[in-house]
Amino acid sequence: MEPYRITRTIRALLAALLVAAGCAAPQQKPGHEIKFVVLGNTSPASPFTGYAEKLEFVFQAINQENPMMVIHTGNIIQGGTEWMGVTRNDIDRQYETFLGQKKLLRPLIHILAGEKDLYNNSLELFTRYTGERLYYSFNYGNIHFILLHVLSRDHRIDRDQIKWLKRDLETNRYAAAIFVFTHYPVLSSPQSGIRHKDGDELHRLFVQYPVKAVISGSVKNTYEYDKDGIRYAAAGCYGYNYEDWHWSYTQYYVAAYDGTKLNLKGVRVNFPGNAYRPKVFKDETEKKN
Repeated sequence: MEPYRITRTIRALLAALLVAAGCAAPQQKPGHEIKFVVLGNTSPASPFTGYAEKLEFVFQAINQENPMMVIHTGNIIQGGTEWMGVTRNDIDRQYETFLGQKKLLRPLIHILAGEKDLYNNSLELFTRYTGERLYYSFNYGNIHFILLHVLSRDHRIDRDQIKWLKRDLETNRYAAAIFVFTHYPVLSSPQSGIRHKDGDELHRLFVQYPVKAVISGSVKNTYEYDKDGIRYAAAGCYGYNYEDWHWSYTQYYVAAYDGTKLNLKGVRVNFPGNAYRPKVFKDETEKKN
């Protein structure tokens, strides 16, 4: 056989093998599909005693969801100041307890700082214990995630963070989707009146890029509001302690993005009986009766 014909035959065989391999390969989900969990406000009821007693049950429930990641929107402790009587030992104890509980969580967790995470008006201990930066971004496939540092209505975003945000958005302008997370809401429904001072400026920036949703978590309730194609959602969570439990509170949200639409579903954990505060008897006589 002539060399030219041999080469042509080999090429044909290789092409057939590639086609066969492609047909046999398992179908994979597109890189623009993802499921993640949002929660927040997991702080103890008091900075002095106790801890978030039911948080471990919540982490176990989240594990069953099998999400790719968890976004914590802030308030993992009850902070304060020394003049309020809150000591460094109170803060250390809360952070150490949370880190111990967090070991039960299988997926990777990203944590934003909340206003309750402050001690003496500083987040130094928050960054030391959690290892988190106050604002940053990352990619999952071709989806881009941004965590912004917005503590409260009056907490203005400094120029350095704005400059960083503009560069980050421009760098990722061709992402399939961009999701932004904040502690305090950037924008909300007109009826709620909850709005960050820099909210309008941030919204004007977001609409220039493929930002699909901006999700916050400082409030206890939930609401959603669409503006110019961007979905602003409050993923309000509560009810991790005996003192603040109520059947209507949501403990976490499952966020599923299918490449077009984000579905945000609130979950109320069905706590086992021993997760509720047992009755405290005043004396042995009452207990016997």
